[in-house]
Amino acid sequence: MSAVVNATKADYVAIQRYLEEAYNHATDFFPLHYPWCWREENTGYEHTYLIREGSEIVSLVRMFPLDLVLGKVQMRIGGIGGVSTKPSCRGKGYMSELLNHAIRQMKAQQMPVSILWGDQHRYGSFGYQTAGKVVTLSVSRRSLEKMHVSPVAALRFQGQPELLSQMLQAYHAHGFHRRRTEQELRLLCGHPELLLFCTQGKAPFAYLGVINGTPVEYGGDMPSVLGLAAQLMNQLGRWSMDFRFPQWDVIPECVRAVAWSWKVEPIGQIKILNLEKTLSAFAPQAPGAIIPPLQKLQAMTELEQTEALFGTAHCSPFNIMVWPLDYI
Repeated sequence: MSAVVNATKADYVAIQRYLEEAYNHATDFFPLHYPWCWREENTGYEHTYLIREGSEIVSLVRMFPLDLVLGKVQMRIGGIGGVSTKPSCRGKGYMSELLNHAIRQMKAQQMPVSILWGDQHRYGSFGYQTAGKVVTLSVSRRSLEKMHVSPVAALRFQGQPELLSQMLQAYHAHGFHRRRTEQELRLLCGHPELLLFCTQGKAPFAYLGVINGTPVEYGGDMPSVLGLAAQLMNQLGRWSMDFRFPQWDVIPECVRAVAWSWKVEPIGQIKILNLEKTLSAFAPQAPGAIIPPLQKLQAMTELEQTEALFGTAHCSPFNIMVWPLDYI
């Protein structure tokens, strides 16, 4: 097996060209769509693991330390992204070698859990299970009209510093979020497909970001968010919009009142890296909940442990939610 090496800054351009070939993406897709973590100055080279054949990059996995607030829990977890192998070099075990290396690194850094976005059949053998919970409520033009929610005048965000500061504050007010800097938010707002709007006039502050007409983030005064949704549905020709929440008890009554449908979905693929640390770190999320004892959990497979603690379909005690703009 070829040696696993850490990337360096000198590899940046080669990494981008390699990723574009591996994923069949356009030039500079990654820094344009994920600027907060894939622009040259934001690339964590020490967490970017490579395998080369000669001087050529042929496989890559990157680990992203994610500082999350998850209700009453604050922790750093390991995100995994950029998992890829050059098409002509697949079948040699390179991805497995890199992914196992990343898992060892996350364990060495004492991260309790890891998350990635991908297919269960691809990552299940590495201990990743489809899990986490996102409650999605759908509101429609008709439901907003019936509940007398009027459109709110929408101001397009185009870099105004005062709006950026308000958006950052509103985002951090969510019970579940990734800690962002103002610079990171500024970069996120530059996503080439993101349309971002804020309230203007006398309406309480709120913001709503959509990609292809679908909300990916919102914050601030929730009745004003619904007013922005009413305005944008008319403006963009949308019949409905979906709003995501980490759990039922944080959904405002105004959203429940106008929702015409709801569903519970997994957030992604979760792997428990340290069972005892996961139990202690996430315990504040579930006071009074019945949590399987350590001995019982230790007798389970990795996938069963994740299902017991983070499972989507059952009354599992713990949860992780990451907003779409923070996906990696």
